[in-house]
Amino acid sequence: MAINLQLTATALAALVALVAVTYRNDFDPSEVQGKRVLVTEASTGIGEQMAYHFAKMGAILVLVDGREKALKKVQKECKKLSPNPSPNHVYVVTDMSKMADTERVVKFAEERLGGLDILVLTHALITICNPWLGTKANLSILATGMDIGFRSHVHLASHALPLLLKSRGRIAVVTSMAGAMNSPHMSVYTASKNALAGFFSVLQKDLMTKKSGVSVTLCSIGGSTTEIVLQLIRSLFYGHRQGELHLEDPRVVSMEIIQATMARKHEIYTSVDTWSLLVPGPRTDCTTQRFRPAGPACITYCSLPP
Repeated sequence: MAINLQLTATALAALVALVAVTYRNDFDPSEVQGKRVLVTEASTGIGEQMAYHFAKMGAILVLVDGREKALKKVQKECKKLSPNPSPNHVYVVTDMSKMADTERVVKFAEERLGGLDILVLTHALITICNPWLGTKANLSILATGMDIGFRSHVHLASHALPLLLKSRGRIAVVTSMAGAMNSPHMSVYTASKNALAGFFSVLQKDLMTKKSGVSVTLCSIGGSTTEIVLQLIRSLFYGHRQGELHLEDPRVVSMEIIQATMARKHEIYTSVDTWSLLVPGPRTDCTTQRFRPAGPACITYCSLPP
């Protein structure tokens, strides 16, 4: 059994290394010019940085989040960054725990932009709870966590699909390496991320089978220096071992996500170093080798043939 696991880990590491080496970054920023892009959780973290990158490249943005004051700030910055003389960046305040809001958001985008080319789903609810004991509190957190972390993504993509089919557009789904690490006290978050990856992996294949022209890029990211990740680390480690963590620059990660999405890549992985420290016990060859960083941006790519 040990030999088989070692061989499997070695094979996975070799495969990822091969794909990373053969990946060609021929990204042309001009391809983004004029694209109609909807970004969720656009007021902070990865979503905010993606909004700035898209704005610099001339995209037209719908910024989505629950915090209006923060959205206004991001909208203002996007207008400054845009090369367009009169950038029409708009925002909409929403509650992702309410499924009716997901349809309203897509209708808003259609009315204001006339359609949609790229849907970027970055929002999540990171929940750190006590060990799962089947309590009413556990079940309440489960309902909210799955609504925000899973169901809202599916509803948004479903409502947006008619628009994306017309434009032969793209969907980027930002998941987390934490969902694959099965960390203690993160049962709800882990469940939502696994559900997210499973559903959109199947949707990706369904759209390919139908030759729809719509691509789905799954972005499984490690820790980055966003406020939400730093808060998570502080709450888990209580100030200990933080110096050991490898955290990505969210500006770099967000640009890599954009490049992979525009190239219609099927999957993108970032470093596993941060999240592997959330799992007790020694790291295995599988966890350290499978997602070993490749290159200065600490990104490895996996994609299927077109």
